[in-house]
Amino acid sequence: MSLRLRRVITITIGVLVAVVMLVLGVWQMSSFQRSVVDIAEERASQTPVMLADNIRADGIIEDIYGRRVELSGQVVPDVKVLVGSQWPMRVAVPFEMTDGQIVPLVVGLTNEPVDVTTTGDMDIEGIFTAGDVDEDLTPPSDAPAGSIPTLRLQELVQEWPQPMIAGYVTLDADGAARFGLDPASAALPEAQGTSMHQGYALQWWVFAAAAIAFSIVIARGLKPSEGHAPDGFNATPGPRVSGLGKR
Repeated sequence: MSLRLRRVITITIGVLVAVVMLVLGVWQMSSFQRSVVDIAEERASQTPVMLADNIRADGIIEDIYGRRVELSGQVVPDVKVLVGSQWPMRVAVPFEMTDGQIVPLVVGLTNEPVDVTTTGDMDIEGIFTAGDVDEDLTPPSDAPAGSIPTLRLQELVQEWPQPMIAGYVTLDADGAARFGLDPASAALPEAQGTSMHQGYALQWWVFAAAAIAFSIVIARGLKPSEGHAPDGFNATPGPRVSGLGKR
């Protein structure tokens, strides 16, 4: 077998191994993304818990982010904010629970400025999540003054009643209908372990690149087989010329 052919075979094997590793990396990433969605949806579908019962005396909240919660109290009147970078925007109001603590409540979506008018105590249910991720967004140009692009609790703390807990509740379709609004989607928290599983996928891709590089190194290090001259040379000996130098 010629040196060139052996080099081609070596590099081809490296490429095939790299392709397998690339596929494994893609599978690892997609499998994790599916598992994140499944875990988030499964968590949101668990039996609702009472929000007030899961807030410690020092303000620390139990592991209930992403779960359905129940709470009782009333909407604080004449206070609201529209949240979003485009229409429809979320309508958020402060909800005072029966124990006096304030939780931001996303009551639904609106395509125009709207008033939230409710009176009296009510029992409501929704998805409890942490504050939105801080993104470089701005509200629509025609949004009312005071509108915010994302629901960041740090901003609300400065203007809304206190004490405010670290999280907010998004009502489901039935809850939003009580306010005459369309439902807003809750931003479910990302499952733990994201970086770890992304690292696994990246690891497979690094191995793929290493496999190709290693095969090239091996191919370049191959030597001609015994009895074969390097490519470009004729390995067949020519006829022997005798009698040279004889008179």
